[in-house]
Amino acid sequence: MLVIATASMVGLVWWKRRARRVHVIDHVKLEMHPACVVDDRVVEQVWRAAISMTNMSRRPRVLPVLAERATVRAGSRVFLANVYLETHVDEVNPDDVALAWVEFVLPGGIAPGVIVVSRLRGDERARPLRWTSRLTQRARQFDQVG
Repeated sequence: MLVIATASMVGLVWWKRRARRVHVIDHVKLEMHPACVVDDRVVEQVWRAAISMTNMSRRPRVLPVLAERATVRAGSRVFLANVYLETHVDEVNPDDVALAWVEFVLPGGIAPGVIVVSRLRGDERARPLRWTSRLTQRARQFDQVG
């Protein structure tokens, strides 16, 4: 009985900590779009993934504040990434979309796995948002060939 209870608790913790593709914060849907290679250098690649922030309510909503730095897990290694908004906007009207970009450099031939962006909330500690990275069709083909 103890083994079953322990296994179910471990499963529950894993389920809560798993990476997702969509987060909803105060009626604002944050969705990670497929990552793509924007600059292919000799020994490294510059990747970029878009985060769309859509207001799902009927009134204007303040966007979640994202940290300027993020982490990208590729295999067993962790890399730093930069996060920035496409335009300076604090709130979005109903059904409007704002874009944030996560840009990072990985060694050639390595694809991103999980992207973790911290969400800042006033005087509280940063809360991480985890996304499973998807690749564009072009990046997937390059990963198989290269």
